[in-house]
Amino acid sequence: MACLPGEKEMTDLQTNSQLADSDPASVATEPGNQKRGRLILLAIVAIGVLPLFAALYFRYVSPPTVKAIVGEPLTPVALPFELLQRSDGAALRHPEVSGNWWVVFAAPGACDERCRHTLYLTRQARTAQGRNMARVERLWLITDANVPAPELLAIHPDLITIKAVDEKVFQFLGGRESRKINLVDRRGLLVFRYTEDPEPKAFIRELGKLVKF
Repeated sequence: MACLPGEKEMTDLQTNSQLADSDPASVATEPGNQKRGRLILLAIVAIGVLPLFAALYFRYVSPPTVKAIVGEPLTPVALPFELLQRSDGAALRHPEVSGNWWVVFAAPGACDERCRHTLYLTRQARTAQGRNMARVERLWLITDANVPAPELLAIHPDLITIKAVDEKVFQFLGGRESRKINLVDRRGLLVFRYTEDPEPKAFIRELGKLVKF
């Protein structure tokens, strides 16, 4: 059916009005989608490129500081187990049998404040190894005839007290009066030596790396 002239004009006005209402929304949506697309693309590029830039920066511009080794590396030498025995007279089990590392500290039986501090430090270092704690044994080589106080030994239940049957053994451990902390690997070789008071966190970290081998 043909539309009257007046009706056609009315229909055209309604159509134009609808287009006018809808066009701004569609025009506004398209730039928004384009912007989100660019952001996503930039994010993908950043994920791929930034690690490369960071690697180049730390490699050539600002290399990270290499942390120094805390202990003194030693030329591996076999500890003379035949010159050592437990304080109760029992035989000392070789690390190759137990498969453990030894932290050996030599000090007089009276154990002054310095000695107690070192025993505490070695205990904390062992405990800090978590599931690898069982791989570390602590040995206190008593350098004189004094007997350690029972209350001191009570707070160090894992500590093994040993004695030397020959003075020669002290030469391997830095001297009778040196109070050094010596590290013996699971092959029975003396491999590292520390002062009696190394920086705790660094000592714990280094011990943790070594006992994993």
